[in-house]
Amino acid sequence: MFVISGCGGGEAPASGGSETTPPATVQSALPEVEIDLDEFVVLMDARLPTGPMTLRLANRGFEEHNLAFFVLESDSIVWETDGRLNPGERRSVTLDLAAGEYRAVCNFSDHEDRGMIVEFRAQENTPSGDGTDG
Repeated sequence: MFVISGCGGGEAPASGGSETTPPATVQSALPEVEIDLDEFVVLMDARLPTGPMTLRLANRGFEEHNLAFFVLESDSIVWETDGRLNPGERRSVTLDLAAGEYRAVCNFSDHEDRGMIVEFRAQENTPSGDGTDG
């Protein structure tokens, strides 16, 4: 059995009242989605959650890569990286994604034509990291 005891050795608060600690504010963490870019593949889950999330991007290849999300129906870009990721670079970005079907593409040079394209779906109540690679 362990007993931990402590005794106060300091002075009483100057106000004469008791010290209180304000309750801690708990922030809910955003879902995290891992996306790996390599020659010549985009590795990510086939289903992503909707709403705000953190994308954890990693360039595991030896060439520069970027990433853009397109809406399948309209082919319009809804998000893209700010510039390219250098080989070995990691980057975290926050994204607010609406429900729908999308395509993730590295459109640097001819990387899309070489296979760096994957379709995915964003839907409510989808846990991040559900293990369904696209």
